[in-house]
Amino acid sequence: MSQQIIITKEQLKRVGGLIEEQSPGIRAYSFDWDDNILKMPTTIKMLKKTDNGWEPINVGTEEFALVRDSDGYKLDDGAFDNFIDDDAFISDLEQALSTNSFAPSFDKFKEALIYANPISIITARGHNPRALRKGMDLVISHTFSEEDLGRMIDNIQQTYPELEGEDAGIVLKTYLDSHEYHPVTSKMFTDRFGLEGGSAANPEENKKIALRDYVANIVSKASQMVNTGDKKLSVGFSDDDLGNINAIIPFIQEVLQVEFPDVDFVVYDTSEGGMNKIVLKQVD
Repeated sequence: MSQQIIITKEQLKRVGGLIEEQSPGIRAYSFDWDDNILKMPTTIKMLKKTDNGWEPINVGTEEFALVRDSDGYKLDDGAFDNFIDDDAFISDLEQALSTNSFAPSFDKFKEALIYANPISIITARGHNPRALRKGMDLVISHTFSEEDLGRMIDNIQQTYPELEGEDAGIVLKTYLDSHEYHPVTSKMFTDRFGLEGGSAANPEENKKIALRDYVANIVSKASQMVNTGDKKLSVGFSDDDLGNINAIIPFIQEVLQVEFPDVDFVVYDTSEGGMNKIVLKQVD
């Protein structure tokens, strides 16, 4: 049984940033990228079964989530090349931002950034994590107003008091560098966790590993603090792929809630184009 997470307001700021005034405690978030934060134009190379045999077809991520387990589709050679190339990610991201192709969790993602919450990106992409980190800069520069940036910088400085008086660019970089970036089918990810390769077509297991690692890190930061309050820790997981949602919910209930009994979990299911909030509170 882990120790109950109880921290003061000032200690809370150091872990999770300045949270909404009615917040019950530390809020941390894990976001999938494609069709969850942004609708990216990146495509997967597949073969579709027709009367004339298997024919090549390029499928977007939203359609892929629906057909990936269908007998009428299978992956083509180099199916996920566009999800590995870092330059392709940046190019696709710039295109998505230029057309305001926001997905259901974008507003929650932006809110989490403004309040300087802990964030992880857990995506089935296979890029170098540095590409995802660069993507954060692009999203902020394209979508944040001066007021948004000012609020975020203020909240970051309350999270990191040692940054008071620093240049705003340094403050922002320090915060964004503190996030965790998990492209779960990348070689860097599979090497880090001792996995034998990664299947981009079936990323559920790797996403479980990434989420557990993120929760463990957040809990460790909180549990190091003196127990002088009654704040709770909650972790939100947001994904648009119903396969991932159906895999993560029992994983949270059967594994994470047992291992981390003081943490409440929230799942944001965006598979139907909206946001279905599923609260998985601990049972006393």
